[in-house]
Amino acid sequence: MKTRTFAFALICSLMASCASTPSTTSVYTRPSIQKPLPKPRPTVVSPSDFNPATADASLVEQWLAEAATLDSDDAADLLLRAAEVLLREGELARADDVVGELIAPELTSEQALHLAIIRARVHRGHAEFAEALAELSDPLIESAVIDAPVRRQMQYSQLRASLFQIEGDHLAAAKEWIFIDPLLNPSQQAANREAIWLSLMQIPTATLIDNIGSNGNRDYLGWLELASIAKDNQGDIEAQVRQRDTWLARWPTHPAHNSLPGGLDKLDDLIIERPDQVALILPVTGRLAAYGKAIRDGFFAAYYETLNQGGSVPTIKQYDSNNSNIDALYQQVITEGSKLVIGPLEKENLSALTASRPQSMPVPTLALNRIDGNHFPSGLYQFGLNPEDEAAQIADIALGKGYKRALIIIPEGPWGQKVADAFSGRWQQLGGKIVASQTFDASKNNYSKQIKNILNIDKSEHRLQRLQQIIGLRPNYEPYRRTDLDFIFLLARPNEGRAIKPLLAYHYAGDIPVYATSHIYRGNSAPTKDQDINGVRFIDIPWIFNEKSDIRRDINNGIPSSAGYQRMYALGVDSFRLHLRLKQLRNGDNGKVFGETGTLSLNKLGQIERELSLAEIQNGIAVVNPINAVEQDQP
Repeated sequence: MKTRTFAFALICSLMASCASTPSTTSVYTRPSIQKPLPKPRPTVVSPSDFNPATADASLVEQWLAEAATLDSDDAADLLLRAAEVLLREGELARADDVVGELIAPELTSEQALHLAIIRARVHRGHAEFAEALAELSDPLIESAVIDAPVRRQMQYSQLRASLFQIEGDHLAAAKEWIFIDPLLNPSQQAANREAIWLSLMQIPTATLIDNIGSNGNRDYLGWLELASIAKDNQGDIEAQVRQRDTWLARWPTHPAHNSLPGGLDKLDDLIIERPDQVALILPVTGRLAAYGKAIRDGFFAAYYETLNQGGSVPTIKQYDSNNSNIDALYQQVITEGSKLVIGPLEKENLSALTASRPQSMPVPTLALNRIDGNHFPSGLYQFGLNPEDEAAQIADIALGKGYKRALIIIPEGPWGQKVADAFSGRWQQLGGKIVASQTFDASKNNYSKQIKNILNIDKSEHRLQRLQQIIGLRPNYEPYRRTDLDFIFLLARPNEGRAIKPLLAYHYAGDIPVYATSHIYRGNSAPTKDQDINGVRFIDIPWIFNEKSDIRRDINNGIPSSAGYQRMYALGVDSFRLHLRLKQLRNGDNGKVFGETGTLSLNKLGQIERELSLAEIQNGIAVVNPINAVEQDQP
C-alpha cells in the first residue's frame, strides 16, 4: 500500500513538472496510429413505415443477421418484423422461434403489444384459440393498446374479435369490432359493420336485452338495442316497425342510423304485401297425422300469440292432405281465394306439385319439406328440418376450430349414408380430409368391435400378439389408437350416443372432440342419462334450449303428449312467422328470420336453410354456446 502511494505521488509530481516546463526540443515523435472506422450501423426502418403485406420475404435473413449486431430495442424491431413476414409466408414454427427469446416486460410497450399479436397468431395457426386469447388478455398488453398507434390497435382488436368469434363469445367479438369502427375509413366500415351485425345475430335476444343496461359506450349500447329489435317480434311486423322507428329517433348519430342492417329498412314493404288469406295444407289423418297436428298446433300457437298482442293476422283455411289428390286440392285452395299456401308436408305431394307446375307456382307456396333437385318453380319455398343442413353446419364449425381431419361414425342404412354424404361433401369442399368412416348396426347395443376397428385398436392388439410370439413373453404394453384425426363426426340417436361415447373413451379416444347432429339429444333435460355423452358438442334448434319460452310453455301445458313432438311444434311456429317474411328472405345475405328452428335464410334454389345453436353436454346438461369449454384439441 505504501509503495502504491509513493508511486502515485511520484507520477503526479512528474506530470506537474512537465506541465510547468515548456519543451524546446522535440527528441522523438510517436507515429499516429490510424484507428479503423466503425462499421456503419444498419438503418432500422421505423415500424410505422413497415408494411408486412408487401415486405420482401427474401430480406428476412438479412434482418436476422442485422439484429445480432444491434442493441436490444433495434434488434427487437427487426426480429418482430421478420416474424411477421414469416407468419405471412405460413412459417409458424420459425416465426415462433425468431421471437422466442423476447420478453415482454423488457420491451417498449408497442414492441410488447406487437410480440403478443405475433404469438397469438402462432397459437391461432395451431388451433390453440384459448392460448391465443390469453396472450392478448395480459394486463401489460391491454394497457399497451391504449397508447398504441391506430394501425396496431386495429390489428389487435381484429385479431381478438376473430378469436372470440371462434370460441363462441359473440358479444365480446362484437365489442372489439365496435371499438375499432371509428378508426376505419368508410370503405372498411361497411365490412366491419357487417361483422358487428353477424356477431350480434348469434346472440340470444334475452342476452342482448340483459346487456343493454351495461356500462358500455354509446355506440355499443345502440347496436345491442337495434339487434334486439331485429330478433324480437318475429310474428308482429307492426310492433317491430314501431320499435325500429323509436330507435331511429333515439339514435340519430349512430353508425347504423343511415344504413339499417338486416332488412330493417324494408319492414314497411312487408306490411303492404302481407296476404289476407292463407291456406294450411297438412295431413291431420293417416300415418303422418301426429306430425301434421303438431305442426298445426305450433302454427296456431304463434297465430294467437300475435293476435293477443294486438298484431294483424290473416284468415286461415285448413285442408287435410291425406288421401287427397294434391293437384286438385291445390287448385281448390287457389279458387277459394288464398293468397299464400303453407304445405304440403309429404315429399310425394311436393314432388307431384313441382312436376305439374315446373315453371312457377300461382301463389307463394311454403312447403314444409324438401326434395332433391337443381331447379324448382319460382314462388316455391322449401322449409324442413333436414339433417343434411346440420351435417354441413358441423363441417363449417369444425373448420372454424382449425380441424383438418375427420372420422365419421354413422348408423347403417340409407339415412345415415345420406347425412354422411352431406357432411363429407361440405367438409371436402372446405378443404378437409376424411380419414375413415365406420357404420354401426343400430339394432344392436354392442358397438365395441366397430369402434376398435375404426380407431385401429385391433391392429395395435395384433402387433402385441406378434411381439409376444417372437419374444415368448408378454411385454408391458398398452394398445394405442390411430393419431391421424382431429375430431369425430357422429350421427346417433340418444341411446346410441350414450353407448358410443363411453366406448370412445374406453378405447383411448376420450380426448378426441366429438361433434353430433341434433339426433343425439332427446330435447329435454335428462342429466342422469346424458352423463354418458358428456363433452359431445351438437347443434339443435333454439326452441329445444328455450324452456322458458311462453309459447312453448303454453303448448306443453295444453297438450299432455307434447314431449315427443317439440321440433314439429317449432316448425309450425316458424311456418306462421315465415309467411309474413318471405320477401325479407329474398333480400339477400342480410335477409334473415330469427326463428324457433334456427336463423333462417334463403338459398338460390328457394330452399330455406337453418343455422342452429351449438351446445355441449356438461355434467349431463346441454349448455348453449359453450365458451372456452374444456376440450382437447388434436393430439
